Formats: sequence, C-alpha cells, structure tokens
Amino acid sequence: MKTLGLIGGLSWYATSVYYTMLNQLTNQRLGKSHSSKLLLSSVDFEEFRLLQEAGEWDAIESMLSGVAIQLENAGADCIVMCANTVHLVADTIRQKIKIPLIHSAEETAKEIVSQKINKVALLGTKFTMENAFFSDRLSQFGINTIIPDEADKDYIHASIFNELTKGIFKEETKNKYIEIIDKLKSHGAEGVVFGSAEFSILLKPADCSIPIFDTIAIHSKAAVDFAVSK
Repeated sequence: MKTLGLIGGLSWYATSVYYTMLNQLTNQRLGKSHSSKLLLSSVDFEEFRLLQEAGEWDAIESMLSGVAIQLENAGADCIVMCANTVHLVADTIRQKIKIPLIHSAEETAKEIVSQKINKVALLGTKFTMENAFFSDRLSQFGINTIIPDEADKDYIHASIFNELTKGIFKEETKNKYIEIIDKLKSHGAEGVVFGSAEFSILLKPADCSIPIFDTIAIHSKAAVDFAVSK
C-alpha cells in the first residue's frame, strides 16, 4: 500500500472527516484490520484564513509547497490537500514536487461526467465560488457551473468560517442551504458540488432535491484508489 501525504488543518474538522473516510474506505477495500498509511502535516488554520482574506495567495502557495515537499521527503507517495479552497494554488505546488497531487476538482469532474450531468451548482467559500480554479477544471470536462447570488454567497462564506469549520452545525443553517440549492435547481442546476468538506456533515443526499457531489468523499475515494493500486 502506498503512503498518502495529507495537508490538513484547513480546517481541522474537515481533516478529521478525511482521516475517518480514508481509513474506512481502505478497510472496505482490503478487509481484515487494514487501515490507511498516512503522513499528516496539520497547519494552523488561522494563519491561512488571514492570508486568504488578504488575498495573499503567493504566501499561501509558498507555505503549502513547503509542507508538500516535507511530506514528500518523509516518504509520502502522493499529496492530498484536505480542503478545496487551497486547490487554487495546486497547479503551482505540483510543479515543485516529484510525486502526484490528487486534485479534488479533477476527481469531482470525473464523477460528474460518469453520471452524465452537464450543469452543476458550486457551493463553497467565496474563494472557491468566485475564483475560476474549480469551475475551470470542471469546464475542461464539459461541465457548466453556476454559483449563488451575492447575498447567498455571503451567507455561505460566513457560515463556513463562523460555524462549520468550528464543528457547529445548526438546523437553521441547514434549511437555508436547502433553500439556496432549490433556487439553483430552478436556474438549471442538475446537481450540486459540495465544495467545502464540512457540507457533508450539514447536509445529506436525502435533504437535497438534486444529486450531491461530495468532494470529500470523491477525493478520498480517489486517494484510496491510488494507495491500493499496484
């Protein structure tokens, strides 16, 4: 089995979901008492939150590239960044390491295509929704992306940082998300991409009127596929 190098802490709560899911999927695939071989480097989310808010993406890239190189040198066979937003700098990080980086948006696009869906709504931080790094990757696979209106984007962004990344999940927040998804469905969305790992805790498939593409589940499955491949 190959060793996965995880960049975590963005948020720690999302990383705990990744950790659990990777081990569960590995055990389902291999049986007995098998679990994932992991190297985890967990960063301080507050440092990165402030840099994101300030638009200091060069600094974020430099710091995460350093972490990826450390994981590579420690024996990781690939890199898995346990957050969607920081995939904004994934292409640059790829250029600085010799091992694969498993890209959340690429793996999500493959899953959407497999279900023959052409238009999806994208929910996530404002960085994920407004910057092209995620939607452009989907576009490369022939998938059209729509995002919420300004008020709904503001609501989603605030709820991620003030609630979800802190492990706070409220019924009223869940209901608001369902309302937003229904609105996007009325605008032609055939599915919804959960672009923040915490969304899968807040909402379940039965809560939504269109198919969910849970990036943490898709990303984790791709990582395990890589780890157990010959």
